[in-house]
Amino acid sequence: MSLMAAAEGSLWGIAGIFFYVPDSLPQQLLLLAFLIGKPAGSLFATSWWPTTFYANSVSSLVLSSGGMLYRGSSEQIAIGLGLLVYLAGMIQVTRMAHASAMETIALRFENTDLVEQLRREKELAEQANHGKSRFLAAASHDLRQPLHAMVLFIAALEEKIGELEAKNLVGSIRHCATALESLLQTLLDISKIDAGIVVPERVDFKLIPLVERLRDEYALQARAAGLILGVQCGDLTVHSDPALVEPILRNLLSNAIRYTQAGSVEILCTPTRAGVEIAVRDTGIGIPAEQHGRVFEEFVQLANPERDRTKGLGLGLAIVRRLAALIDTQVSLESEAGRGSVFRFVLPVGDPAAAAGASLPVIQKSLIEESVIVVVDDEAEVRAGMQALLEGWGCRVVVADSAGDAIDRLQKDNLLPEIVVVDYRLREGKTGVDAIRSIAAHFGMAISGAIITGDTAPERLGEAKASGYALLHKPVAPGKLRALLQNLKRGQGKGAGS
Repeated sequence: MSLMAAAEGSLWGIAGIFFYVPDSLPQQLLLLAFLIGKPAGSLFATSWWPTTFYANSVSSLVLSSGGMLYRGSSEQIAIGLGLLVYLAGMIQVTRMAHASAMETIALRFENTDLVEQLRREKELAEQANHGKSRFLAAASHDLRQPLHAMVLFIAALEEKIGELEAKNLVGSIRHCATALESLLQTLLDISKIDAGIVVPERVDFKLIPLVERLRDEYALQARAAGLILGVQCGDLTVHSDPALVEPILRNLLSNAIRYTQAGSVEILCTPTRAGVEIAVRDTGIGIPAEQHGRVFEEFVQLANPERDRTKGLGLGLAIVRRLAALIDTQVSLESEAGRGSVFRFVLPVGDPAAAAGASLPVIQKSLIEESVIVVVDDEAEVRAGMQALLEGWGCRVVVADSAGDAIDRLQKDNLLPEIVVVDYRLREGKTGVDAIRSIAAHFGMAISGAIITGDTAPERLGEAKASGYALLHKPVAPGKLRALLQNLKRGQGKGAGS
């Protein structure tokens, strides 16, 4: 390429000698324009390999300049010297352009290497995260199984004992089980959000009933801490998912009360240009400015370095951040150490006329009395606990460790199943969905089903959710289980997933 450039430059240099017409100014100007313009135009195109530029420009300009100097007139000598000075300047500019081009090329390769390194690190981080999720899912499932059975036994025992001292003892056991359930449920909430199980269902609703209910619920806790719990909320309507807005406020309110020793905690709802701003303000210990970002991370508790589990797991604000992202908002923080904190987020304004005000249906216990409920679980303790609890509610209970065992027991007692409650993960690689479908297929009828799982792995939660059956997570609170059974009983005939 350099040799070809030298040959081409030599042709232009020869043209500068033989095509120069002393008496024709236009021809001189045209020739000089080509001789000067061609090196300038090719400078940056050849800056990555300057030898090509030198071979072309030096040959053309030196030959042309030599012809000018040879003719000897003062004008031609001036032009010849000017061409040499111009060549020297272009060589200097070429060196600078070459250095810039090499730097750009090196930077491009560095960026390519950096992108590849980031990709590898991202893959390693994802693998580590998946491994952590699998470990957490396995550990959570193993913990939930006995805890689920224990909660069922406690509920059944509470309904059978009559002595006050024994009731108090059972109440203490139930309190411990509830605390453990709360810790596990918090971990499950994180897994559900990350797995994409939680999907917002936006409606128009008024804020006053929600914030006043939360105020009444936390009033006793605030009073016990010597705090004033206040609400400032007008007749405001927002468009969002109340089932997700509520846990955001619960976590913010609970944190505010926990970390405020004196003064007040307030829920403030204010209309703004962007929408309706909801804030939780406290006069607590505050958060240093350099820690504002960290408080939204998992397992971060600035005021709990000793990791006292009675103060929570440090997951509340991590859940708040995830839930806020689901409803397309962001929680901001204003705080200084020792001067309290304010957490804010904004929701879209809703239509007051469309705000739903329907009350929840009243659940009557008599709906499930005498109902035939099949429980399929491969853990004997869980089966025993479920049987004791359900029989205490007046249900006819059939317990089994597999779908085949359940079918045999139903046929033996000449019973038709009405509701099937199954563990999601059974023996021999079977799932609860398989069990419900097998029982329904055998009896040739639509059966309402509920899946109870202790798994927190995102893929398993997604599979269970996709089955269309009702989904509960271990350990199941007896009240939740009874409400679900009532709803399934009420909705029989609407399909398997009703």
